[in-house]
Amino acid sequence: MIASYRAELVKLGRRRVLLATALITVLFAVGGAAVVLSAAGPAAEAGPGRTPTVEALSAAGGGTATFRFAAAFAGTFLFVVFVGMTAAEFSRGTIRTSLLRQPRRVRLLAGRLAAILTFAAVTLAAAEALTWVAARALAPGNAVAVDAWASTSGLTAALADLGAVLLWVTGYAVLGTTLGVLLRSVPVALAVGIAWAGPFEHLVQDAWEPASRVFPGLLLEAFVAGGTPDVTATRALVTVALYTAVAALVGATVFARRDITT
Repeated sequence: MIASYRAELVKLGRRRVLLATALITVLFAVGGAAVVLSAAGPAAEAGPGRTPTVEALSAAGGGTATFRFAAAFAGTFLFVVFVGMTAAEFSRGTIRTSLLRQPRRVRLLAGRLAAILTFAAVTLAAAEALTWVAARALAPGNAVAVDAWASTSGLTAALADLGAVLLWVTGYAVLGTTLGVLLRSVPVALAVGIAWAGPFEHLVQDAWEPASRVFPGLLLEAFVAGGTPDVTATRALVTVALYTAVAALVGATVFARRDITT
């Protein structure tokens, strides 16, 4: 597992990957802060659902709450990235080469996923810091007070928000990796991933009210948003944890037993 962990970190540490990640992180921080702050309004005028309010963003954790709200918009993109990354390993034949050096398949998969999550944790920490800076610069123009953002309570909230978003990313990582392992083909995996995480769940949600408490993508959205009128953050986290555990078991079993011929 350690060998595959280090090998994956070497791949993720390539200059091209780092530059692309840095660019996406900056765009996300600035764009996410702008979208969330512009969408915030007085609590008295807040509509149904978990939406940012001026009062909530003016509290001690408002700076990093902006980051957490912004992350909720990137769920489908994140899921598709994990699906594509895993399926590409099979399509290109690199997974077979990796198995020649690490024949213990489950350890290879676990090490690879652990490395990706380590990289994600560092990236998320940087994204949170940049979003905080961007939000602080934009907040006065959106009637959001920032006096309490740099307090001890603000730091505590920042750690909690970072942990919540990392759990959210972990859920998408395991689910996306499992789908990639099952489908293997990049076009098929991406088509299924985009269709499921994008329109399908939300279309069903409009027609079937319990969907918000059943579908993993909607539950992950509810969790990172801090809960919705349909499902609390705690219930969303527990349900997603069960989905993730089952997905990890299925993915590991299929990866360990299915022949790899390409």
